[in-house]
Amino acid sequence: MNTKKIYPLYFLILPVGIYTLLYFTPSLFSFYYALTDWNTYNENMRFIGLDNFRDMLKDRALYWEYISHTFEFALSTTLLKNLLGLSLALLLNEGLRTKNVLRSIFYLPVTISPLIIGLIFSSVFDSSHGLINNFLGYIGLESWKHAWLVDVKFAMLSVVSVETWKFIGFNMIIYLAGLQTISRSYYEAASIDGSSKWQQLIHITLPLIMPAITINLILNLINGFKVFDLIFVLTKGGPGNTTEVLNTAVFREFSSGRYGSATAIGIILFLMTTLIALSTLSLLSRRSEVSE
Repeated sequence: MNTKKIYPLYFLILPVGIYTLLYFTPSLFSFYYALTDWNTYNENMRFIGLDNFRDMLKDRALYWEYISHTFEFALSTTLLKNLLGLSLALLLNEGLRTKNVLRSIFYLPVTISPLIIGLIFSSVFDSSHGLINNFLGYIGLESWKHAWLVDVKFAMLSVVSVETWKFIGFNMIIYLAGLQTISRSYYEAASIDGSSKWQQLIHITLPLIMPAITINLILNLINGFKVFDLIFVLTKGGPGNTTEVLNTAVFREFSSGRYGSATAIGIILFLMTTLIALSTLSLLSRRSEVSE
């Protein structure tokens, strides 16, 4: 071991202090504010215990709807982004001449602001002059035209498709990094033994890129549960409450001046996201150990 690379423990003071100041302390305050009646209507903030959480239980049908929409968005986008991202990675890991250009093209949407993407796709999905409906009319499929963002059947599907389109490239890059660590000798030996491409994918590729699968699943789940900006720009939670999620509920509570209630919803989202992410990580880690 190179002793020159070992740093003294007091080097941790600054990063730990910054973390405590900018993350840990505000998090503690948020837990406290969730137990108060903090709002714009009363000058004095009172400690009310779990009343904010009890209010959510009283209106459980509405908040369960928010939670179910959050789960629907997070799980569907995680599944689609991983399947499509892995498919692209497998394709662009081959010896295509244009693979570097194609990788850049598929990754480009990741770099674009969600606000810009939301504005662009608001035009794409427009019921009167949107690109999709114009194209369907051009090829004679008039009956397939829909008001994509204001139809209860298609609003969530439309938002999910935009989120998937934006982050396919991100998943692709992580899978490519995993694929390029696999030695070609595994596939050569499998081919000699008569294994098909599908068998090689199941028994060689997937087990060896399990770390990449774990990273993508965890990151996509967390991002899915945290969604706000894309939904707010595209649908504002509508039509009705069809695309309303926990973060849009937090925004509406804050906008109404009910800060304590909004913070309580944020705490529920934080705990739910942490629990799901840690459970998924634990499950995938055990699976990876078994496969080894």
